Amino acid sequence: MLCCTIEIKSITASFRNPEFQNFQKSFPLPPPTALIGLAGAALGFSPRQAQDFFDTNGFQAGVSGKGEGMARDLWKYDRLSGTGSSVIIRELYVTTHYQLVFGSENHAAVEQLKQAFDRPFYALTLGQSDSLAKVVHTELTDATVEGETLANTLVEGDIVPVILEQVLYGGTFALSLSTSDPIAYQLPTRFNYKSDYGMRTVAQRKLFSFVGPKVTFRSRTFPGVQVGDVFVPLFTL
Repeated sequence: MLCCTIEIKSITASFRNPEFQNFQKSFPLPPPTALIGLAGAALGFSPRQAQDFFDTNGFQAGVSGKGEGMARDLWKYDRLSGTGSSVIIRELYVTTHYQLVFGSENHAAVEQLKQAFDRPFYALTLGQSDSLAKVVHTELTDATVEGETLANTLVEGDIVPVILEQVLYGGTFALSLSTSDPIAYQLPTRFNYKSDYGMRTVAQRKLFSFVGPKVTFRSRTFPGVQVGDVFVPLFTL
């Protein structure tokens, strides 16, 4: 499998958690659909075309990284009913730095993706239109490894039971960037689109875990890519 690694930074980033209605809570990392959208913008594809590109070429993906801080922004929006406007609070991660990985057995598709991130067709954003992102570096690699330590990353499945099992044997752990938050979410991975840029509905979800502070597993490893000193676990996109 050939992989494209992308180092990307932004001043702000916000990835809306759809479970919160009157408060726009942000995931700490771009979820799978945000990764597809980001790649689609680089390629110059519509949202539906981007999803089809990843479906056709059987990609795996991964993301690791974090923001240096968090802020809350007041966001004004117009009500659909035409009865005026309202304001909600939106979480923002600030000074973010992420390592992204996209991998596939279709080497031509991976090379096409690298060229797109080197010269994006559209401006790249991280979750919202004013969170402009800068690609710092891209690279191709076929070196996949097994890692046992996770930090500030996204992994497929619910790893809480594995962490709790370690505690029984004297291990220590931290669950997330904020231990009051749940670590596992059923995240959308695919949408049904009425048109290329039309309305969409969730077609598929998968269970993922957000890992904050470093956790080292004693009896489990994860396939991924080592990008400098950052390990990025892979999941099926």
